[in-house]
Amino acid sequence: MLPRIASYTLDTDAFPTNSTEWLPDPSRAALLVHDMQNHFVDAFDPHPESQIKRAIGNIDLLSQFARQEDMPLIYTAQPPAQQPQDRQLLNDFWGSGMQSVQGAQIIQQLAPKPEDTVLTKWRYCAFYRTDLDHRLRNYGKDQLWITGIYSHIGCLTTALTAFMKGYKVFFIGDAQADFSREEHLMALSYVAQRCGQTIQSARILKS
Repeated sequence: MLPRIASYTLDTDAFPTNSTEWLPDPSRAALLVHDMQNHFVDAFDPHPESQIKRAIGNIDLLSQFARQEDMPLIYTAQPPAQQPQDRQLLNDFWGSGMQSVQGAQIIQQLAPKPEDTVLTKWRYCAFYRTDLDHRLRNYGKDQLWITGIYSHIGCLTTALTAFMKGYKVFFIGDAQADFSREEHLMALSYVAQRCGQTIQSARILKS
């Protein structure tokens, strides 16, 4: 079962030092919006100054930027009422998961456009049982910009897999939210040191 997530904020000066000096390039990148579905977002305390509210606002700005730059905009969304053979070990950690079609929908503020891609996602990682890798290679992209929830679970496993497949990962930390500030910072630190570049939305929007 999902925990109820208390409000927290992520200070910009809390971002770790990156091991790389990669530069974001919209012409080489796709923007990933990871699991911003009603079921998951509703678990957060919706305080106006909370990280989830900041993340939603930043993802909205980044999505507008991606469309202006003609970047691929790719969403992930877990399906409702999954069969046991599809969920497998997820049941041991999270139970049966979301059940309603409404819960599975991406939140209204970030709703995909007809030209966007929505991948059906079956595990934490956005590459598992999807054609994300194939799409990125067909688009000729070698950067993946990651936003969404949860930083230390799906966003992190996707970042690590992208790195191992040869993509430069830009982990947009203030366009993400997590179970807690501590877990969010853990994910940022891991990516900065091991598999990508942590970055803030404002820096991306200036690229």
